[in-house]
Amino acid sequence: MILVVVSTIFAMGLITFYQYIRIAEEYNNKRLERKEQLIIETFDYLISNRNTKPEEFKNKIGNKIYEISDINNIDINFYSLDGKYILGNKLPNPKTEFVPKEILKNLNVNNDRIEVINKLPNSDESFTSVYRYIYNNDYQPITIINFPFLHDEAFLRKDFYSLLYRYLVIMLIVLIVSGIFSWFFSLTLTRKIKEIAYRLRDTGALTHNRPILYNYIDEVSPLVKAYNIMLSKFREQTDALVKKEKDNAWQEMARQVAHEIKNPLTPMRLEIQSFQMRFNPNDPQIHEKLDSLTRSLIQQIDTIASIAGAFSDFAKMPVKKDEKLNVIEVAKISLEIFPSQQISLDTIDELVILNIDPNLLNRILTNLIKNAFQSIPEGRTPHIIVKIRQDIRMVYFSVIDNGNGIPEEIQTKIFTPQFSTKTSGSGLGLAIIKKLIEEYNGSITFHSVEGEGTIFKFEIPKSE
Repeated sequence: MILVVVSTIFAMGLITFYQYIRIAEEYNNKRLERKEQLIIETFDYLISNRNTKPEEFKNKIGNKIYEISDINNIDINFYSLDGKYILGNKLPNPKTEFVPKEILKNLNVNNDRIEVINKLPNSDESFTSVYRYIYNNDYQPITIINFPFLHDEAFLRKDFYSLLYRYLVIMLIVLIVSGIFSWFFSLTLTRKIKEIAYRLRDTGALTHNRPILYNYIDEVSPLVKAYNIMLSKFREQTDALVKKEKDNAWQEMARQVAHEIKNPLTPMRLEIQSFQMRFNPNDPQIHEKLDSLTRSLIQQIDTIASIAGAFSDFAKMPVKKDEKLNVIEVAKISLEIFPSQQISLDTIDELVILNIDPNLLNRILTNLIKNAFQSIPEGRTPHIIVKIRQDIRMVYFSVIDNGNGIPEEIQTKIFTPQFSTKTSGSGLGLAIIKKLIEEYNGSITFHSVEGEGTIFKFEIPKSE
């Protein structure tokens, strides 16, 4: 708004300035016209009683030129028709001794008046020099009159400065008032926009977003209305997305459960069918065969129970019971169940504090170490290293093995539920580990070289 006011002031000042120039030009032209007419009429009167010849003009005028010059406050020069100085109220100088050739060339009966605008030496002021013929009673030119007319702009300039002063005072008052008004207006507008920005910043898919109550009709109201409409659509889309994700999750879980349960059910069915076809009550080994079938069925039932437990763990994580603890001590406890000559703990600091559930940390380390041992091929001595480091923000864990490694073509699927590199198990171990780590805003990665081994790395931020 202040920019608009300043632009308006500048535009009005520019218009006033050009208006002043136009008025000054009109004033000087009319003033020149009046003086010129008065002088010409005076000299016409002096030579009107008889038909004056050019050579008689100087004697006819005589000392009258001084009186006329003083009365009109203007210099007057007379020249012969060929441009030579004849008479003047002042002695001639090199510039006034002759009529300029260009003017003399263009001056004729049809063009008997020429104006030339010149600048005064060492000054910004200008003057108009008029050259024209003086005629006798026979309308024959007898001489060339010249008078330089100084543009008198003093009183106009004074009026202009006075007007400009009043104008600037008024504009300054307007500018101050508009500036104060703009400041209050922008303060109110900024406060409203900050409130909207605060709401926008806190808008999230999982948060309870409240519409903005705004009962005013001003520049901000369309923005508030658009935000509330967007919020309503956002809520509808969020609800639909959450419902779709839940449905997809249950469908995927159902498919995984069905797939994992179907795996042990198929051999159970085949074994029962085979036993039914070969069943002979009189067979002396009937008890041994029945005992073998029973053991096999129990083993498959245990597999189904294990699968069901694994899916239950994945779908429902245990309640965290976080506490500030030394992860080095937890790691030592996790390593105790494994052969000490095949696993080692690599640490620099004896005290690494982290706010975490000790049972969950133990579960993460135990699962990774178990996977490391299971990756060792027959005939190779296991060598497992658990490395722990820390900095100001994070605690870093590494589990390094010398196993078979993970084939490159399946590395992108390693954390996918139901995917497993082993012939047994539910394929949820690494998926559960990843989920546990992400519960603490951490991350897990790995690097594997097939035939040489794998390094699993995960990091968990320290609590504030």
